[in-house]
Amino acid sequence: MRWGVLRVITCALLASSVSAQQVQKSADRTKSGRLTQVTIGGKRIMGSDVLVWKGTSYVSVAALAQALDASVTSEGNLEVLTIPENECGPTPDERMLSDEYRSAAGHIPDAIEKLRDDIDKQRALGNHDMIPGTRFDDIDRDIADAEQSAQTGADKSISYALSHANSALAISYYRSLRGAEYSTQAQLDLEVCELESKVALKTGRLSGREICSVFHFNQEEVKVSSSSAN
Repeated sequence: MRWGVLRVITCALLASSVSAQQVQKSADRTKSGRLTQVTIGGKRIMGSDVLVWKGTSYVSVAALAQALDASVTSEGNLEVLTIPENECGPTPDERMLSDEYRSAAGHIPDAIEKLRDDIDKQRALGNHDMIPGTRFDDIDRDIADAEQSAQTGADKSISYALSHANSALAISYYRSLRGAEYSTQAQLDLEVCELESKVALKTGRLSGREICSVFHFNQEEVKVSSSSAN
């Protein structure tokens, strides 16, 4: 029977649990026969397929391949395990933005910022000329167009944040025209959402420390979805 050293199986075992009811420590580990079971990704390897010799854990190549859904080929004195790419490939980072979405949406935070600055200047000068509503509509259209390129959850989170910032800015502006105040907290939130979106689009990822209300809502949504799936 051919045996594979367990410690050299890297990418598969990093994402799997290996137990031996538990593997004996110190001097116990040097005694053969102590390891009775290895579990990889919920699949058990046990009995004559498992061995500990002088502190090193071994499992048979055939049993290991079966547990990993791998294929085995012989190359001279070598046994080569080929693990499917979807089993061993890099885990996608949920905070990463796609290049396509970044290219499509990169200009939007600046457009929102420019509109916000124009509104602030108008208020400071006491200018009562209305800013055309089409400016808000144009930004909304750009957000919707860019979302067609969204490929990741992070892309969609940024799209939601930009939409929230533009909508909140419009509400704030039209309320001010009627003499109604917009809460400082809401005003700050729209500015934060715009700024954090801008940073994420430039760096290509969310930091995970965003304080924009939309990002927090989306995180709760993900938690609920994960719990439901379980």
